Amino acid sequence: MSTHPDEATPGPPLILSLAIDRLRPRPDQPRKYFDLDALDELASSMARVGILHPLLVRVADGELGLYDIVAGERRWRAARKLGWDWLPVLVTAGDVDEISLIENLQRQELNALEEAGALQRLMDKHHYTQDALGRAIGRTQGQISSTLRLLTLHPDILKTYPQHERQISRSMLVELATIDEPERQMALWDRACQGSLTVRAIRAEKAGNAPTNPATAGLSSDKVTVALRHVDRTVTALEQLKVGPSGLTDGQRAHLAALSRRISALMG
Repeated sequence: MSTHPDEATPGPPLILSLAIDRLRPRPDQPRKYFDLDALDELASSMARVGILHPLLVRVADGELGLYDIVAGERRWRAARKLGWDWLPVLVTAGDVDEISLIENLQRQELNALEEAGALQRLMDKHHYTQDALGRAIGRTQGQISSTLRLLTLHPDILKTYPQHERQISRSMLVELATIDEPERQMALWDRACQGSLTVRAIRAEKAGNAPTNPATAGLSSDKVTVALRHVDRTVTALEQLKVGPSGLTDGQRAHLAALSRRISALMG
């Protein structure tokens, strides 16, 4: 007796062709950031050669006729850009979080922080140890540990990384995550975003070795960057007070004028 796709049970996945409006993204899927240029590239590729791999979906809870996308949301988005009406899918009834993460890892569709977040959610959901999680998804305990450590990065790094993921490698993020001082971490992050930082330079800095490569010599300015961040916060605090020249005492105006002269001297 055949099984209706809307009553999928564990076992071999069902292969279907579904109307695109019957598919919907999962709000808790691992991938959070979609590069628009990369989506355009994918759409262009699909327009030329079609879709080479079906999406992985699961029957939506309480929504008759709808399916949640377990893996393949980028292909779904690209298909919508192309105006396609149908997509090939595999219907599964397995653990959607594990399946989604493994499929994304195999296709390398997650950035480093998305992967870290997905690993943490699986640990929280199933109360996995790092070793057990590694066995479940084919990673070593050391790989799980170094990836999860990325979640300890400064909040500003976690927020702005999606705009820089193409230029900043996973290994650089891992090295930054081993730096405990937040200000120091942010100073190095600023340099990484400017393209003037290497993994070797970070390791040399942590080891206390002065960089000899001219390309990494700029690391010596990190303390200046940290100091400038303190100055910037001070100026911002003053601005938020909305104090005009008439609201300053003579001593305060003299203090600011002296600071201005010292900054001018530093700038030459």
